[in-house]
Amino acid sequence: MADFADAYYKASRDFSGVAGALESAGFVNDVQSAIDTALAAMKSESDRLANVGVSYVKGNLAEVWHAETLKVSAVAKGNNEVWAEALVNCKTGQDVAYGNSSEAYLAELKYYGSAKDTAGALGNPAYVGNQKVVPTDQLEGVITESQKQAARNQDIRPEVAAAYQDTADTVSDRIEVDGITSKPLSEGDAKSIASDFKRDGEIDPDAYGLNTESFIEWSDIFRESGSAALNAAAFSAALTAAPHVYRIVAQYVQSGQLDARLIREGASQVLASSSGAGLRGGLAAVITGSCKAGLMGQSLKGISPTAVGMATAMALNSIENSWRYVQGQISGKELAFNSSRDAVALMMGSGGAVLGQMIIPVPVLGALLGNLVGSTLGAVGVSYANNKVLGICVESGWTFWGLVDQSYVVPEEVLKEAGFDLFARQVFKPEQFNVTRFNTQFFHEARLGFTVLRRGVISFNTVGYQ
Repeated sequence: MADFADAYYKASRDFSGVAGALESAGFVNDVQSAIDTALAAMKSESDRLANVGVSYVKGNLAEVWHAETLKVSAVAKGNNEVWAEALVNCKTGQDVAYGNSSEAYLAELKYYGSAKDTAGALGNPAYVGNQKVVPTDQLEGVITESQKQAARNQDIRPEVAAAYQDTADTVSDRIEVDGITSKPLSEGDAKSIASDFKRDGEIDPDAYGLNTESFIEWSDIFRESGSAALNAAAFSAALTAAPHVYRIVAQYVQSGQLDARLIREGASQVLASSSGAGLRGGLAAVITGSCKAGLMGQSLKGISPTAVGMATAMALNSIENSWRYVQGQISGKELAFNSSRDAVALMMGSGGAVLGQMIIPVPVLGALLGNLVGSTLGAVGVSYANNKVLGICVESGWTFWGLVDQSYVVPEEVLKEAGFDLFARQVFKPEQFNVTRFNTQFFHEARLGFTVLRRGVISFNTVGYQ
């Protein structure tokens, strides 16, 4: 039972690496799903305008582009209140509606062939008050042209001059709300996207930056990793506390009093487990998120979150065991045993995660439960096998290729019982002969006695006389 309890507590801490990795992978998958939705929306708009020329379709696709990429950016920034919609209703100044939970805005987009033409199209006084969006490669030209036209019309058409000046002051190559922006799009890319859809019925997302590495930044990875670390620590704390709570409640039911010792013991173990779990979960989340998002290169985007979680836990456990060995807290053989036990437990945890997800098809939950059960059984199995090996070594004298010490030194207690005088230099004190203290000694017959020596485990992986 002690082996199972120890294995359970270690598993409740080590599984946090898998929990963090899965949570981070889920975040990247959410961003990818938003990108897929954006692609589907652009394809739908392209299909709707299948009989219209590319020069016209590019403007409509730009509207969908800015609306959808704003939503993708919101997912990447962890903001679920930002919304956007390409209206496609041909109403003046109402190409895209967007906002947050408390405010709504309208944007007018113009994607003409030149900055001069785009600025002229935005000079309509009806567009004043709405956000004006232009191609990113025309932004500076539109501002310059709008300022020129504002000065030119100042005296003859003041309302037109005001509209041009509004364009110069407010025009942008993106829409923005709460610090979250859509992805800028050039006129050439808009036209190329329209041509690709007309020719092939699809586009290459990577060619236009519609991929996770274009939306997810390192700050997003660290933000999600912090959340994953907290969640892993909380989950581990709950798993670690459960047996202690049961013992405390059972003791209270039996005696009618709360056992302070059990409470202190439980609190200490929960604190130690949750802190270690938070570190493992956060580190695994950083590694998984950066790899899955493509920030570490395309070759690592397909990495397994479960494998990352297992490897992270194994690495941190090895560091912890090595530190304890350097500090003299454990022996070299204990270091080897702990490392092999952790390796087996984590491998079985990885297999358990896959099996658990198949049995319980609830995202993340099945994998976590399977990992916890697999890791616990793996650690218990290693301890059970080690005990059996030690039993064989006791009977046969086998050293198990040097992993078990065979000690043939007879314990001092047995030698004393056999009548041997043991010399202990550190306690030897010479005495002077004193006649006044001389006492005669009476003869006592010696009686024959026998002590049967038995061999067994006397310390970690050490067999000797007990």
